[in-house]
Amino acid sequence: MSKQHSWLPLSTALILILSAVGCSSSTEIPTGAVSGTITVNGSPVEGVIVTFVPDAAVRPSTGVTDTRGNYQAEFVSTQSGVALGPCVVQFALYPGKSEKNCLPAKFNTKAADNPDLHLNVTEEGLAFDYDIVYDGVIPTK
Repeated sequence: MSKQHSWLPLSTALILILSAVGCSSSTEIPTGAVSGTITVNGSPVEGVIVTFVPDAAVRPSTGVTDTRGNYQAEFVSTQSGVALGPCVVQFALYPGKSEKNCLPAKFNTKAADNPDLHLNVTEEGLAFDYDIVYDGVIPTK
């Protein structure tokens, strides 16, 4: 064989390896559907960010409440739900153009201290409704 064709077996092997990697099984993380209604002092509030922080080393899922307080968690833009297993729910609300979360730490950075905010997500998914009891009036601007 001529020297010019000695690269053919190597390049063929490389193409096969790259094809196998590109066609491997889905890399989606198993999730369960999570949705519900979040209220503040019994009333729905639009724009509450609901974050599900899993114990597992995977990204959190988030949802944002609509005008009726309803949300649906998304893992990534192409996959809904929350990673299976235990997680802690956190809430944030940034009224107007504020960059400061107006909800107390017990609903976000210290949410792990509240047993009501610990969930176990299964393949069947779950509905998680919660009333954030907030002292005072939620700022709107």
